[in-house]
Amino acid sequence: MQLGIFCTLDHYPDLGIPPRGMYRRAIEEAVLAEDVGLESFWITEHHFSDYGIVPEPSLLLCAIAERTERLRLGTATAVLPFDHPLRAAERYALLDQLSGGRLEFGAGAGYLQYEFAGFGLDPAERRTRFDETLAVIRRAWAGGPVAYAGRHIHVDSPPLNVRPLQAGGPPIHIGVTRPQAAHFIGRQGHRLAIVPYIALRNPDELADVIGAYRAALPAGAVGEVSAVFHCFCGAGPGDPDRAAAESALQHYLRTRVVPGARYTGDAICRDFVLIGDATAVEARLSAYAAMGVDRALLLTSFGGLAPSAVSASLQRLGGLATPLARRGPASGSPAHRPGPRAAP
Repeated sequence: MQLGIFCTLDHYPDLGIPPRGMYRRAIEEAVLAEDVGLESFWITEHHFSDYGIVPEPSLLLCAIAERTERLRLGTATAVLPFDHPLRAAERYALLDQLSGGRLEFGAGAGYLQYEFAGFGLDPAERRTRFDETLAVIRRAWAGGPVAYAGRHIHVDSPPLNVRPLQAGGPPIHIGVTRPQAAHFIGRQGHRLAIVPYIALRNPDELADVIGAYRAALPAGAVGEVSAVFHCFCGAGPGDPDRAAAESALQHYLRTRVVPGARYTGDAICRDFVLIGDATAVEARLSAYAAMGVDRALLLTSFGGLAPSAVSASLQRLGGLATPLARRGPASGSPAHRPGPRAAP
């Protein structure tokens, strides 16, 4: 299993930190993530609210690319219905060039109603717009003129003047919020990215999603599953930062969890929250690796948690990265149910 960081940049103006300060924090967290040996850093795209203040992930990832050398740089996810496919293809090709071929292209159809309303789009068209935009992006990255006539998108353009550095284009990860989509993504041979606390009620449902995805993969395709978990890796039961992380989580749930998220009671499933010491967090991650999660994307900065606490957690997670990676990939393994969760 690989460990990456999932960064939402959820903003709390009442804390007195302006957006510029949040962006600088994210860049420093990415630099630290590389320094401690984590594999990747992923940034979400959101619009019209403080739920996330990065409307264009490629810009912030370019800044991170200049400060790092090895870290994979991911979008989780680029919301394709809001974009013109050729413009998206150009921007992300340029990011892949500037980063030395480190882009992981996570793409999704969007799920927040107010974002579609803000752009004057019908959410009922989200899936067809997504499919058409992705098809054009892939054709543009392949080189040559781009001709496409769909329901929403019609292009007839010359070749891009900039193509991705990675041969064949960056790895494509499809983000889902509906478990039913996993089979379709597997059948297409794409990588799967899922945020369990939004889409699922418990780990058994995650195991079912992974099983459906892998069963649908074409013969010979390995596939890849990335999953997002809130995480704080503490020093032990007496760690004051651990109590602060619990408080930040509750603040996040009160102010940031969107309508339609799958709950158990009045909160997200605690099995999708990894708060504990290094031993407990490692055990939980190992259980998800056995289930078939290839990359854990850890949401370590949430609810206004202090940067010092986030940094301390990242340092400890760095100590887990190598042992987890050495255990080998989970791809192709049968779905298993996870063991005990990290201590609440």
